[in-house]
Amino acid sequence: MDWFLTHWQAILVAIVAIGTPIGAVLVWSKPLLRWFQSRAKSKAQQKDGSLTFVSKDLQCQWSAAIRNKQSGTFVSGYWNVTNSSERDVVILKARLSKYPSQLAQVLTRHPDDERKAFGSNYPIYSGKMSEVSADFTFFPPIGRAPKPITSDVIFTDNFGNKYRVPTQFSFIG
Repeated sequence: MDWFLTHWQAILVAIVAIGTPIGAVLVWSKPLLRWFQSRAKSKAQQKDGSLTFVSKDLQCQWSAAIRNKQSGTFVSGYWNVTNSSERDVVILKARLSKYPSQLAQVLTRHPDDERKAFGSNYPIYSGKMSEVSADFTFFPPIGRAPKPITSDVIFTDNFGNKYRVPTQFSFIG
């Protein structure tokens, strides 16, 4: 019977000796596995909601604004937007990353109208390019003339994807 206990004790010691390093590797690799999964998920989202924004530098401007004798800033910009996803996309909102605005409006050029008609619910067709404009109003003022305002513009589409676009707005006096 003694040989039976030592035999099972040897098996138990071997399991502990082998299982402990395997357990440690699994515990260590769990955050690494989560990191790889999140990277794959974010790349899949980028492929699904793939818009490319290019600012029209001469049409990204800011100026002083006044409301009820209160000074403020009006910021306006235009971007060419290419939709390389497989579905139509609507830009629903925009904001400047550095500043909270009192009013923001996003408009997209009508995809089938040559007159440059803009509206808030026009889609950017799959595989096509369009124009997007955004206007922001800030009280109190955020700019100091004649310096440009530099900020990321964060656009959000109808699928919840966010697009961060570095943009410089020139002062137009």
